[in-house]
Amino acid sequence: MKKYVIFSIFVLILNSCATFNRKMIKDDLSIITKEGVSLIDGQYDFKGYEHINSAGQKSEKMSDFARMMDLKNSKIVDCDKIVIKSKALGKKKKYELEFKLLKNDSVKYSFTYNGTLKNGLLTVNNYTSKCHGIPFLLGGCRSFQSRIGLTDQKNLLIQDYYDNSGAALFIMWVGYTINYAEKYKRIQ
Repeated sequence: MKKYVIFSIFVLILNSCATFNRKMIKDDLSIITKEGVSLIDGQYDFKGYEHINSAGQKSEKMSDFARMMDLKNSKIVDCDKIVIKSKALGKKKKYELEFKLLKNDSVKYSFTYNGTLKNGLLTVNNYTSKCHGIPFLLGGCRSFQSRIGLTDQKNLLIQDYYDNSGAALFIMWVGYTINYAEKYKRIQ
């Protein structure tokens, strides 16, 4: 039994690493450098203008900022703007990102995340993992993480990674991984 527990922990650790599909956003991506992280600072529309599904195709399904960042709060349903401010932390390539969600220029909700500059995008430390049942024996885990960047037109780009995986007695593996992205127009 001890071997099964160790194996399931090992599989869970390997599974918890988010992998983003860069191909789906590479045609409209402005690479952020260490010197240019402050370019992400500004105001953006709360509703997206272009959604890219997991197949890399543009779709009609638009998401708002709260949904893309996996925020669950009743105060933010009717927001109309996002304000982002970045601040470099003492550690190399680490940043604090302050987000303010506004409705008619009044702050409805604000929060901060730390982020790490990787491959021209800021990987946000909003990683979540929720498990149900006994993972990989009779259950599974759902993992989520976001990264943000800029388009060529300096609009906001958010890319999400969502993984839902599990198994029944290590025999019947089930699950799926989805990458999707949303773009938000810059106001200022």
